Amino acid sequence: MRLTVAAICLVASSGTLCCATDRVLKHGSPESVGLLAQPLHQLPPNLTQYTHPANYGSASHNEVHPIQPGGTVVIGHQSTIVSSFAFGNASLYADSNGTLLPAHEWIPAKMDTIYDMASLTKVFTAVAVLRAIDEGKLSLDKSVASYIPDFAINGKDNITVLMLLTHTSGFPPDPLPGLYDPSYTTMQQRVDAIIKHELVDAPGSTYTYSDLNFMNLRFLVEKVTNTPFDEYVHLYTSELGMTSTFFNKGNNQSPSFHYFARMAPTEYQIEVLGDSEPQRPQPVRGTVHDENAWALNGVSGHAGLFSTAGDVAIFCQMILNNGTYGGTKILKPETVDLMFTNFNTAFPGNEHSVGFELNQSYFSGPMANLLAGGHTGFTGTTLVVDRASDTFMVMLAHRVHANRNWSSNNIIREAVGYWVARSLGRDVAFP
Repeated sequence: MRLTVAAICLVASSGTLCCATDRVLKHGSPESVGLLAQPLHQLPPNLTQYTHPANYGSASHNEVHPIQPGGTVVIGHQSTIVSSFAFGNASLYADSNGTLLPAHEWIPAKMDTIYDMASLTKVFTAVAVLRAIDEGKLSLDKSVASYIPDFAINGKDNITVLMLLTHTSGFPPDPLPGLYDPSYTTMQQRVDAIIKHELVDAPGSTYTYSDLNFMNLRFLVEKVTNTPFDEYVHLYTSELGMTSTFFNKGNNQSPSFHYFARMAPTEYQIEVLGDSEPQRPQPVRGTVHDENAWALNGVSGHAGLFSTAGDVAIFCQMILNNGTYGGTKILKPETVDLMFTNFNTAFPGNEHSVGFELNQSYFSGPMANLLAGGHTGFTGTTLVVDRASDTFMVMLAHRVHANRNWSSNNIIREAVGYWVARSLGRDVAFP
């Protein structure tokens, strides 16, 4: 874990694939970039079947439920969008038990539907950290406490920036109590709870996926850039032309909110989890589903971003372009290499780079390999960027509408990887 940045870059650059660095996305047929068309034609009806209630085995917890009500998908290969479609519905249910809304109130999923990205936010946070590194304001090897002295409390003085990024800091999965607990009466109390939180393991000794890591990265970025986190992220997403990507700072839940009509509702949280949940209109719509991000005024490093599949596709292509898109340089090529370098060799099965999980079949299916980086979000979102085949896969969805306990949508994530692998001519088994 104590690699120097120079050593990291040397290791990472040895695996860099040479691609044109200023490729802009365009639409084209699968055949135009050497793919088989039929598998991609089969993708929309295959995913649509999962919107119907059925017993999908472990995916629906052996009960009759839909996996998700709908979603939006964009597949890109060699800077060409070869498949893009919406399926199912964005709004469908009247309660957490699955009572359907009157048919005239259903809202179909569309290409411009805005989804709660949940933990896909972490990838955008990682890019914010990498930009601060490129600006000379951060170092992966330095301790977090060297930037935020209060972070050293409770034995955290030796935790590095890299440990936060790779979930090897020793933090528990979530802050305890949750930041929305009534015991917190001010925002500063919530901030202090994050920065001063106790560990459950020795730093560097184990891998534990923790939202606390990325909550702290938000404060780290703000400290070294002297810029509010949401604004710092917006600086680069706006440069990329991602016009529908934002934090809902202030938790604006009014139907008059500029983006509200396009935002997919998520969960009837209070029905599902009880009155301890944040008190807000149900189903949750417009404000972030994640309760801790909501308690942080809608802005955090672990969750809070909203976006469309088309915007996320641009982000993915920027990474495949080694940090540049449309003439705009977001990251240095050697910095992008860090997103495809496995720093968790000590923890097999939990391969992780700066920002990406690597080689994970549960969301990549047969596309999984050490150069396939990606992430998932609790709401049902997924992105995969595969350097090996110059391909990306984006699926934004809201499987938590109307109830988080209905299903896991990993079965759909794997199915996307299967059909894309088939389009690449690979002989793979359906997950």
